[in-house]
Amino acid sequence: MIALKILGIDYEKCIDCFKCIKVCPSILYKKSEVNGKNAKANFEDSYSLCVRCGHCIAVCPTEAIVYEDADAFFDIGKEKDLEKIVSYEDLLKVLRMRRSYRVFKQEKVSKEKIEAILEAMRYAPSASNLQGWRYIVLTDKNEINYLSKETSSFFKLARKLLPLKYLIAPFLTGRTKKRVLSPKTKIQLDNGLERLANGEDIVFFNAPCVVILYSRKYANAMAANDAGIAFTHGMLAAQSLGLGTCWIGFAQRRLQNIRRIRKHFQIPRGYNVWGVLAIGVPAIKYQRAPPRRPLKIRWVE
Repeated sequence: MIALKILGIDYEKCIDCFKCIKVCPSILYKKSEVNGKNAKANFEDSYSLCVRCGHCIAVCPTEAIVYEDADAFFDIGKEKDLEKIVSYEDLLKVLRMRRSYRVFKQEKVSKEKIEAILEAMRYAPSASNLQGWRYIVLTDKNEINYLSKETSSFFKLARKLLPLKYLIAPFLTGRTKKRVLSPKTKIQLDNGLERLANGEDIVFFNAPCVVILYSRKYANAMAANDAGIAFTHGMLAAQSLGLGTCWIGFAQRRLQNIRRIRKHFQIPRGYNVWGVLAIGVPAIKYQRAPPRRPLKIRWVE
């Protein structure tokens, strides 16, 4: 496993800008004298506090940070100001046009494109730079069908229990109670089960690729947040490759709740599933972005 390790500073390259001191979140760079000369930046990590974020590598104008056990850093090129490369207006177009796709062509997604999506996820930020994600990529149709059937069985069970909803009402609270007891629930379940009876894949919509994201639960309780950011990177990357995606919450919940299914996919004990993403070639093309509700904002100035 590649794990970035900062070794120190190449003083022949260092120009004493002290930017490494300013950006290090663990305060591992400090000013100190070197060989009796003027103050220099010095790196010391006696207690292994470095989170390997690489901010020092990214900010150094002369590539003076010495490190090992990592792939090469990424150089964006001559233009370093991102706002000059991608305008806010263009970026907003990409963000607003991202849609959840539930209609896919019966075409395989190339391994190269899947790997490109995973590469985009690799560069997502994570709490304390833990990078704790693990991925399972399903392209085997039988394995996708297995997870689809295991997930859709929940709908069958829910429909059987629906007549008893008032017996379970005392155990429900808030929005969950309102949703379960809503008359819409029966209609939604019946519609889904009718489509299932007609041979439709009501879980993954016949997507040729499904990605499962899982990791250990972090002590700082940020694992779910990290998964959301990683999948967002992946969804946007997929869009740039002409692919469509849909985050499948029902499959995620089934994997979270049923140990037998996690065991089938060799997810170790102590790990939790934080996301399931369907990926495929869209069979439709969206022409515009729909409206969204205004934000509820309270300014404190």
